[in-house]
Amino acid sequence: MPKAAQLTFIVPAIILFIFLFAVMPVLLHTDPVSGSFQLSWKAAAGTFTGYFSGIENGESFRFYAGENEYSFWEWIGPFFLNSFYYVSAAGIAGTAIGIFAGIYFAVSKAGWMKGIVDFIGSLPDFVVVLLLQFGIVLIARETGVVLFEVATLNSDEPAVMLPLIAMIIIPANYMIRNVAMQMSLTLKEDYIGNAKARGLGRMYIIFFHALPNVLPYIKGDLHKLMGIIMGNLFIVEYLFNNNGISMLIFTNAFSGHGYQYDIVVNGLLAFLVLYGIGYAIIRAFLFALGKVFLR
Repeated sequence: MPKAAQLTFIVPAIILFIFLFAVMPVLLHTDPVSGSFQLSWKAAAGTFTGYFSGIENGESFRFYAGENEYSFWEWIGPFFLNSFYYVSAAGIAGTAIGIFAGIYFAVSKAGWMKGIVDFIGSLPDFVVVLLLQFGIVLIARETGVVLFEVATLNSDEPAVMLPLIAMIIIPANYMIRNVAMQMSLTLKEDYIGNAKARGLGRMYIIFFHALPNVLPYIKGDLHKLMGIIMGNLFIVEYLFNNNGISMLIFTNAFSGHGYQYDIVVNGLLAFLVLYGIGYAIIRAFLFALGKVFLR
């Protein structure tokens, strides 16, 4: 199936999934007397259709933060840019580190370093974040030097570097293992042997013969990489208390006025846009990298 046809089907399906997923807290609720789960189809349908009827008059883009009502469009800009900063940095830096470190692991015998990479890859995302925070606290306690802020407690001292490190480590770790495996397989191909027989240098063979043939595998795995980055973004923004899109959803989904379906849908749609932009950035980076090492 052509990619255009795939997008025509996949994108509406994802958007529909967002609307249905966001309505689950309305559909599923607990009976206060029996404590059992009940399905409120009528309430869910009303919430679902109410969003579309409120688009024209702007009600679907209003939400409560505390007791005050705000416009989603007035708030989304700074939150989106903050999330975009981490997604784009994680995408480019994680991919670059993953590719070149993966090449190094494929051609070297650094077994202990591979062991560290495999160990980090076995840890859940939130454990990696907590270990980074614990390490900074431990260093501060022993030396009195606070290397990085471990969480954003106020707007004057936001946590920037540690969330950035956490965002880069996980996709870079995934990319290192993927590239190392593909590079190891590529270096065993016959055309690599022919290049060696012609007397070409080792680095030339790796970067101008093997790497261009590894890049298509990386491009084919980009959606999984973006899924890792976006899932990591939820965890990083929550644990570091950073004002990104996920925190906009987390802090305002439920308020004194009840469950706010509109802000959840709008926030998740903003995540979808961010996913598309992040994917395009990494594709552009890989395209440029391919041009650099094109024979």
